[in-house]
Amino acid sequence: MNVSRIIGAVLSATVMVGTGVALAAPASAAPPAVNTVASAKTECDRNTERAILPVYVLNRDSAPIDVRVTTPYGEVKQSKIAPGKAYYHRFDTGRGSVAAGTVTIAAYKFQNGKGFYATSTAAFNASSCVVDPRLDTRAVDSDRDGRINAVSVRNVGAHTIQARISGVAGSTARTLAPGQTFTVADRADRSPVAVVTAYKFVEGKGYFTSRTVRP
Repeated sequence: MNVSRIIGAVLSATVMVGTGVALAAPASAAPPAVNTVASAKTECDRNTERAILPVYVLNRDSAPIDVRVTTPYGEVKQSKIAPGKAYYHRFDTGRGSVAAGTVTIAAYKFQNGKGFYATSTAAFNASSCVVDPRLDTRAVDSDRDGRINAVSVRNVGAHTIQARISGVAGSTARTLAPGQTFTVADRADRSPVAVVTAYKFVEGKGYFTSRTVRP
């Protein structure tokens, strides 16, 4: 038996198998039917204390596209977005707090006599935009004796509040819509300090503010 010939054959087979594995080409992913990229991220509108959801869609395709953007807070459509151009829309959620979620982007193009359609998603973060009652308070000492003659409170927030002024002329409460003011005068002119509190209840949650005011 020729041992060297057998060993040579085995080595040759091993090299061929190894070479075959090394030259195998990896499978490539198919390109999207319509090439877009999208992003979404919640932010707060301080004036309204509501969450806003901006959505951005960029056309990375070689042809104009039509898109439909669907969110938990509404849907919009835009036609003929040119290649390299983007569409931007801000959804007002109508809510002070929103949970994390996803936006769906459906894109369509007509190219070379054929229609192409693709969908994708973009995730957005949870956000809470409601804050404690915002107040503008003022204590007046008209006779400059160090004691309060009147206290005013104005609701400068986005929601109706229950406001209370204590320490001058007892304790007085009012319901104040955004922008409204109420004033309590103390004709006895006895107190050097007053306390203003405010409460509101929004989307199942309570918010509270307390402020000490002096002349």
